[in-house]
Amino acid sequence: MKKLFVLVAVASLSFATSCKQETSKTTETNVTVDSLANDSTTVIKETTTTTTTLSETDAKAKVDEAKKALDEAKAKGDKAATEAAQKAYDDANKAWIDAKAAVNNAAQDVKDGVNNAVDKVDAKASQAKEDINTAAKDAKADINAAAKDVKAEAKEAGEKAKEGYNNTLDKLKAK
Repeated sequence: MKKLFVLVAVASLSFATSCKQETSKTTETNVTVDSLANDSTTVIKETTTTTTTLSETDAKAKVDEAKKALDEAKAKGDKAATEAAQKAYDDANKAWIDAKAAVNNAAQDVKDGVNNAVDKVDAKASQAKEDINTAAKDAKADINAAAKDVKAEAKEAGEKAKEGYNNTLDKLKAK
């Protein structure tokens, strides 16, 4: 069950990290406002950043593609194409390493979470065991006290019955 939980958590975390998208867009707008006493210019910059994280298998596929393109460029002897392919290969390789690290970190986080949950369950189970033992000891003490009370009352009732019997015999002898 623990392994299944870890597997599902890693799969969902991999899915979540592979759904990001990164683009950067900067827009500059110049606005000129004319008024009688004041001329001013406003520059508005808008930057939007989202992150794209590839899954480990996608990143590995991109590394393989970039390596193939690099080998082809080297075979052709085109220096500019080789440099561009080398840069693409380096970027793809870095992305692959980052994806592996992200998956490993996610797996470690899941493992830590599972271990933490197991520790909490163990602590609760130990507390429940202690509570059950305490309740059992209390019940045993109550039963023993009740047994002593019943024994004392039975002894007292027996003595009263004996005394009543003796009194009855004494009265019969007196007649």
